[in-house]
Amino acid sequence: MTAVTLPQLSISMEDGKVGRWLVADGDEVLAGQLLVEVETDKATVEIEAPIAGLVRIVAAEGSVVAVEGVLAELQPAAPGAATALPAEPAASPPPSAGALVHLPPGNGAVVSERRAGPIASPAARRLAGEQGVELASLEGTGPGGRIVARDVVGSRDLGEPVAAASADRLRDAVVRNITASWQQIPHVHIGGVLVAGGLVPARAAPALAGSGATVTDFLILALARALAEVPELNAVRRVDGSVERSPAVHLSLAVATAAGVVAPVIRDAGSRTLEEVVHERRRLVEATRLGTIDGRDLGGGTCTLSNLGAHPVDFFAPVVSGPQVAMVATGRIVGKVVAVDGAIGVRPRMWVNVAIDHRSADGEAGGRLLAALERQIALLPGGVT
Repeated sequence: MTAVTLPQLSISMEDGKVGRWLVADGDEVLAGQLLVEVETDKATVEIEAPIAGLVRIVAAEGSVVAVEGVLAELQPAAPGAATALPAEPAASPPPSAGALVHLPPGNGAVVSERRAGPIASPAARRLAGEQGVELASLEGTGPGGRIVARDVVGSRDLGEPVAAASADRLRDAVVRNITASWQQIPHVHIGGVLVAGGLVPARAAPALAGSGATVTDFLILALARALAEVPELNAVRRVDGSVERSPAVHLSLAVATAAGVVAPVIRDAGSRTLEEVVHERRRLVEATRLGTIDGRDLGGGTCTLSNLGAHPVDFFAPVVSGPQVAMVATGRIVGKVVAVDGAIGVRPRMWVNVAIDHRSADGEAGGRLLAALERQIALLPGGVT
């Protein structure tokens, strides 16, 4: 039997409340099929099946389950049975094999035929309840016609009210998480001024004209590739104190909102194209600022990027967002007077600071990440020294 457990999505998260089971006891499900909705301290998330098999429900609807507690058990499917769902759309590829938590990356997936009512994401159901919108009256724009949060917002042009309605709950969750991080995580900060030339001409490269790419998008690509070289910082610390590295980089991106900083996740960022990164970053930032972010887009991150380069910020010390092991902070790109081949020149430089949970990794790993990031920035289109 394979246990389906509740993952820890933030350092302050201790448990979750089982909402609705999307399958029935004894159902046969596919790997990746949504099983249950769980309400956590930040949002409602949907947990998926890690393997194909027969479901035995352990936690009843309405019950509270501790982190790492068992929600259900799966009896492996017989040989020859279907083992995976059809591929997601290209814009939202599923996590690579071995992803840390069983959280689907997009807004749609196949669910049990026994589920009653319109097929809708948890965020859409929550917003519809808050705003008195009948889900049956909406036409879903998500994969397979699934109703997603933007459909509810668009039905009554409720962008700002939705954000206001969600702000109090989100602010409470942000405060709990940041407080727990400061209290429980021994931080070590490793910083340096990196050669940032690859970030400057890359935006203006002819091949990228019209892409809408920002410095943040290039940083996402470079950092994701750098983390692949330093796997001990692309990891999470589990409740039992063990550190679990991820074979894929699921990069959380810090986004400022009226309720505080929220960090949606760009899944498998290291294997994405620039176009895919731009599309996903725009989608996540827009949904986060509107307050319509789907809970599944907040879980499963393996490291966080916080870029304040749009402001006159050279340095800041970030707080590691547990259970992640590390967080990377970047400031603005400025021209610095440096020695170039024995002469004085002005070259673009950027301060980068890596915050590390010292229980899980040492500062030396932060130094290696800075070196890897500088190499990856130089490999960007049009990179210069």
